[in-house]
Amino acid sequence: MKHRRTARPASVNESSAQNRWTDRFKNSAVLFGIVPVGSAFGRWISKLVALPQLRTLVDGPIPWAPLSKPLAECKVVLISTGGVHLHHDSPFHIDGDASYRVIPKNARTADLAISHQAYDKTDAIRDINLVFPIERLRELVAEGVIGSLADEHYGFGLMGSAKKLLPSQKEVAKRITEAGVDLALLVPA
Repeated sequence: MKHRRTARPASVNESSAQNRWTDRFKNSAVLFGIVPVGSAFGRWISKLVALPQLRTLVDGPIPWAPLSKPLAECKVVLISTGGVHLHHDSPFHIDGDASYRVIPKNARTADLAISHQAYDKTDAIRDINLVFPIERLRELVAEGVIGSLADEHYGFGLMGSAKKLLPSQKEVAKRITEAGVDLALLVPA
C-alpha cells in the first residue's frame, strides 16, 4: 500500500516570510512584466537598462553638481516624465513624443491632465502629486524648507529614445538657467 503524501501546513516562519514578500511587492512597479522594481534585482536591471543610454548622452563622467547655497535659499523647478500637462494643452503622443509642456507654478491640480500609456495612472489621476508634486513643493516653500519655485515647470511624455529627447532637454535646460533655477526636482513616471 502506497502512502499518500499530504501537504503539510506552512510553518509560521514560512507563512510570514511569504506574506512579507507578497506585501512588499504586490503594489510595486514591475519591470518587463515580471521583476519587481523595488527588489535588488529590479534595481540592478533598471540600472543595466538606463546606464547605457545615459552614457551615450554624456561624454566623460556624469556632471553631478553640488548645491552652491542652502536649500532654504534655492529656487526649485519640477520636471516630470509622467505625461503631465495642462488640460488645454495638446496631449502627448502615446507612441513617442520628444516634446515638453510648460506648467505655470500657480497651476491647480484640477488644471492638470496626464497623457502617458507606459504606467498605471490610476493613483496619479486621484492625486497628481504622485507624478507632479507641485502642491508638496508649495508646502515646502511655505515651511521655509526651500526658497522659492520657478515660475515655469515642465512635463515630458513617453519617449523611448533619450537621444531624440536631447533638443527638448537642451531647450528646457536653457529656460531654467535663464530663470535662475538652483535645483531641478526630476520625477520619473
